[in-house]
Amino acid sequence: MQPRVLSAVICGLLISFPATAHAQEPRAETISQPATGAAILRDAAEAGLGGPQSVGAQLEEDAAQRETPSRRPGVDAFFNPAESSLERLRAVSGLQVGLDYQAVYQSATNSLTDQTQASGGGARTFGKWQLLGRDAENTGSLVFLLEQRHELWNELTPAQLGSEIGYLGITGTTFSDSGASLTTLYWEQSVANGNAGFVAGRIDPTDFIDILGYANQRTTFLNLSSLVNPSIALPDPGFGFGAGAMVTEQIFVKGLVTDANGSLTDVKFFPGGDEVFAYGELGWTPARDERFLTNVHVGAWHVDERVDAGVPESHGIVVSANVTIDDVFMPFVRAGWSDGEAPFYSTAISGGFIYYFPRYRDLLGLAAAWNEPATTGLRDQATLEAFYRYQFSDNIAITADAQLLLNPALNPDEDQIAVFGLRARLDM
Repeated sequence: MQPRVLSAVICGLLISFPATAHAQEPRAETISQPATGAAILRDAAEAGLGGPQSVGAQLEEDAAQRETPSRRPGVDAFFNPAESSLERLRAVSGLQVGLDYQAVYQSATNSLTDQTQASGGGARTFGKWQLLGRDAENTGSLVFLLEQRHELWNELTPAQLGSEIGYLGITGTTFSDSGASLTTLYWEQSVANGNAGFVAGRIDPTDFIDILGYANQRTTFLNLSSLVNPSIALPDPGFGFGAGAMVTEQIFVKGLVTDANGSLTDVKFFPGGDEVFAYGELGWTPARDERFLTNVHVGAWHVDERVDAGVPESHGIVVSANVTIDDVFMPFVRAGWSDGEAPFYSTAISGGFIYYFPRYRDLLGLAAAWNEPATTGLRDQATLEAFYRYQFSDNIAITADAQLLLNPALNPDEDQIAVFGLRARLDM
């Protein structure tokens, strides 16, 4: 399919994303009993148009976590005054604000150089300001995310560790030293009584395409191949438009067109002209609020040739699915095939599961991925990743992570490399 034809087809699907944006009351008034992991994901799915890592969903997940049983109420009490102030701000103005800080340390068993350790941190301020229809089904909100990514104890960050050890991919997604950035700033509008909606502005494509409920780069896995389908040539944040709709109670369509030359740190409006990334999707979910928990979809994407960057045109398809059993166990699978050299891989297949421990919402995850590089001459690569997230208190989570990188594509002298990591997240 030619680039302009595919773009036109996808634009035809842009009716709105399959989600609702109901007016939100303070969390303390909407949860009458401790929320399970699945219940929190249901609330997060109703909070906006994106996936679990999008601003609206992350705000709801963090707020709901504070209504679950806690190991350390004394620690939670320290944050209560600030959280109460944020809740009052939300109730009075419709502005919901979240703050978090994350730090990651990783160590590899081998390297192409003498660099085997990496660390990085990230501070974020993110929010959603309901400016239209706060007491109606069809709300309109301004969504924003500002962050500051930096190195910590090592000169190498987790985002750079992969290339240092000969691994084609990213072992610590988002943990770079890119500095301050306006990652997202867009308008989110629901229509048709919450059954449809759209986003427009500066958006992060990973928040809106090929969504499965387990994937949140801030609270689950660290490796890119565990979190997304790397056969998609995903651009960095840039200006774009996305939309979709529930065409029946269970069938949804959605699509996205965004700048193919998006940049995390350089905010420009389509610097490459009409070079765009386009994506369209058709899927099934049992109900709108179940879209994170159980979801089966097929998607197609196309990215134009990026002339100045010297990156050729590419396109591909993806098939993804997840299901949640007994509200605690979520197996998932992804597969993708692409043509062109823009993405990391021409074929990417992954699968695994996450398991929520009901009492304190500790989380266990396991993922396996097999990838065929898009660049000819490189050997196929496999990745295994396991993590355990320990919910130290309502506001603090500590995650141990282990990755086994088999046949690293850029290091032919090694058959396997292990990467061990530790992540801490503080949210408020």
